[in-house]
Amino acid sequence: MGSEFPVAFDGRSYDLRRFLRDHPGGVNTLERYKGKSIAQAMKMYGHSNSAYHMLGDFKVGELGVLTGDVSSNGRIITKEEANRDEKEIAHLEELESRLDWSKPIFCQLGAIGSDYDKWVHSAVFRDCRLFANPIMESMTYTQWYLVPTFWIPIIIYLMVTTYGEYVNCGGACGSDRLTSLQYLLHLMSGILIWTILEYSLHRWVFHFSPGSNLILIKIHFLIHGIHHKVPFDGLRQVFPPIPAALLAFLLYNILYPFLSYPIMKLIGGLIGYLIYDMIHYYVHHGSPKDGTYLYAMKRYHSNHHFVNHDKAYGISSKIWDHVFKTFVQVKKLSFSLRW
Repeated sequence: MGSEFPVAFDGRSYDLRRFLRDHPGGVNTLERYKGKSIAQAMKMYGHSNSAYHMLGDFKVGELGVLTGDVSSNGRIITKEEANRDEKEIAHLEELESRLDWSKPIFCQLGAIGSDYDKWVHSAVFRDCRLFANPIMESMTYTQWYLVPTFWIPIIIYLMVTTYGEYVNCGGACGSDRLTSLQYLLHLMSGILIWTILEYSLHRWVFHFSPGSNLILIKIHFLIHGIHHKVPFDGLRQVFPPIPAALLAFLLYNILYPFLSYPIMKLIGGLIGYLIYDMIHYYVHHGSPKDGTYLYAMKRYHSNHHFVNHDKAYGISSKIWDHVFKTFVQVKKLSFSLRW
């Protein structure tokens, strides 16, 4: 595609080359607009006000020689809007202007105030530093591969030791001895418990409403708001191991009194968590093929980010969205998306 990907909108030129693989509607839906106007397409396929707002991150100057028509094929995310709301977009721009993105954002959140919910769900395509202190900042992001590197040895160690204690224990077994099948069932129940925790944490903890309370706003931005504000940042899409370990310790101690063989439930929960975190990273940056499970989950999670922030909470599965009536039916397309 070359080093640049110019498009035109409202008399200005934009370069989308950095956005091609992150575009929720796929690379192939953007390819046909190279060197052309995207105004009609953005209106036709229901782009949100947030999408128009984010377009500013790719601005390169006044419109030059870009011309051409647009295609009539569909895109992944649909929202029934006849026209963009110019007043709303201007308001988003004004909110963004209150912050200096070249400086740490965390200490500037007070400038957003009661408009926080609107601001945090209007995505931008830019880098975000939270803290000036490099040690504190390093605790807020991580490379995806550090997650399995950290957790897989712990999971294997716990599996080996508990299997030896409860199953392959010979004459040292107690009355709580288990068969291999029973051991496996306990692990599976731990994975199931994780799926409930995944949904519950995402819906009721990560998406709690902080209102205009600055302390709650800062807490929300730390635990999840930053991910919705900069959803394309690959360093902020998995949990850093140390905060994740602290959360696992807290949840384990809360649930411990209510579980039989709690350590095995913990192992299953950690397996479920690891699968979840890897799926979450992949649905943001991977290139799943049409017809696969991960293709469906990528489209589903994109809907959560860019259309229905208060629905589609499931990331590794849609089970609990069905149970709690937050399921979203993503539009069926007549063609396959490619990232």
